[in-house]
Amino acid sequence: MLQRAVFRHQLVFRRRFRDPVGVAAILIVLVVASVSALAAGKTPSGSRPLAVSVPADPVPLAPGKTSTIRIRVVNPGTQPVTVRITGRHVDLGDNGAVSVGTSPDPIWNGRVGFPARTLTIPAQQYVNVDLTVHMPGKIAPDLYFVGFLVTPVVAPNGQVQVVNEIGSFFTIDVPGPRVRKLQATMDVDRSVFAHISIPGIVIGSHVRGELTIRNVGTTEVRFWGEVDSSSAPGGAAGQQRIDKSLIPRSHIRSFLVIGKPAWPIGFVTLRARVFYPGETESSTREIDMSKRVLVISPWVLLAVVILLIAGLWYWRRRRRRRRARPATPRKMPARSAPALTR
Repeated sequence: MLQRAVFRHQLVFRRRFRDPVGVAAILIVLVVASVSALAAGKTPSGSRPLAVSVPADPVPLAPGKTSTIRIRVVNPGTQPVTVRITGRHVDLGDNGAVSVGTSPDPIWNGRVGFPARTLTIPAQQYVNVDLTVHMPGKIAPDLYFVGFLVTPVVAPNGQVQVVNEIGSFFTIDVPGPRVRKLQATMDVDRSVFAHISIPGIVIGSHVRGELTIRNVGTTEVRFWGEVDSSSAPGGAAGQQRIDKSLIPRSHIRSFLVIGKPAWPIGFVTLRARVFYPGETESSTREIDMSKRVLVISPWVLLAVVILLIAGLWYWRRRRRRRRARPATPRKMPARSAPALTR
């Protein structure tokens, strides 16, 4: 029966496939589906990726001086791009966040020579742009941020086009003594069980925390540092380096810190050290802090619970056996009858 059903199915399929009208319909459907898939796979027109490179370190520039600072605009795309570079106001926030404004910075408006004409960048090429900066005659020693916006020039074609603008900034360092002051705190995540949190104890395989550095001074500060972790017993050690970073005044930088014990249970010590310049670049200030936490693996707690249950079960079993023993009287030793005397 099974062979007959398969044979009939093959005959029906062959008869339908021999029909030229059916074959044409199938081909039309396949062609339409292929064209639709290709149309859906196309990316929207007008997308022009760009990248901007600026000096990594602040450029020292004294009041009243003039200097040229070079930036680089990169076109990694496959089509040439025409761009326009204009000055913009930038605001720096917490953890390196940068927002680019819609208007020039009043401090640098008219003091930075941005290109007056548009620039064309060939495909997969770059263009170096030299910006002339004229420093004000009176300006306090500090770090200053010169922002700009790179905007592709798009010709209108009656369709929706995607324009990828890129904002960036470079830093100018006006030399001189200044007031720099940082504060740091390190908080360790606690384990909460039944709404109860025990300070200094973490249930898990490692301890996690957050190092928060706050700029409480009156100037911008660049800092660097490291976080060391050690374990006792075991002596396992790890180090997390903090590269030189910038904190605007009244803002913070946060870093994730992690420490792991060498054994399923042990004390983990996290030590953070933060360095930054003092009133002058030749002096250095340091913030040193540490946290010690007892880390207990959940498997250790599970093993303790299993041992307690096993011990309780064994104790109750012995107690029941003692109670089940029958109370049999002791057999007294037989006494011999006293000898008769005459």
